[in-house]
Amino acid sequence: MMVLLLSSLGTALGALCVYRAAPRQRLGGPLRRPAWLRGAGCALMLAGVAGLCRALHPAAGFFTALTLVMCVWIALPYLTAGRPAPSEDVDGAQ
Repeated sequence: MMVLLLSSLGTALGALCVYRAAPRQRLGGPLRRPAWLRGAGCALMLAGVAGLCRALHPAAGFFTALTLVMCVWIALPYLTAGRPAPSEDVDGAQ
């Protein structure tokens, strides 16, 4: 049970890291070197997939991880929709 929770958390955090490394995300300002965050996110997602495949049947673990990543990547744009983009001013002009 603990492996399942930690693997799910690692997968979700990995998806968050990859989203944060994207150039047009609205979670914060642009990163100077997003490659390390993207790499860490991919490593976290792979570790989460491996853990979920061990905790569940391999196919079920893989598709559970994909579902978690999709849920994070679908929810984050809605959660940050009200924030202005880092390159926009107060009126929304770029």
